[in-house]
Amino acid sequence: MFEDIFKKIQKKNREIKVIGIWGKDGLELDKMVFFSIKNLDVELIGAEMADIISKLNKIKTSPESYYMKLEFDDYLLFIFKLTEDFFLITLTGEEIIKGKLFFYVDLYRNKLISFFN
Repeated sequence: MFEDIFKKIQKKNREIKVIGIWGKDGLELDKMVFFSIKNLDVELIGAEMADIISKLNKIKTSPESYYMKLEFDDYLLFIFKLTEDFFLITLTGEEIIKGKLFFYVDLYRNKLISFFN
């Protein structure tokens, strides 16, 4: 369902290792793995991020859109809010150009959201 958009974002940001969409219930909706990373459980990370995002969504002043960045080892994990119920995760190398990644996520955000309607 999201494969075409994932490929377009990754084509412009070759540093993306994994990209996917999770629900705030912790379940993976769709993902693509471009480079396998040993000892990294992306499904577990998505589920744990869902817990955090659910708590953020309960805050009355929660912004309409936001992102989070986690740094670990040689990777960066970016979490982008899409809707109240879904978020996009990208796992990238440290060499990612953050502005470029944000540009392409924003460029395709409405198209991603349209799949939920």
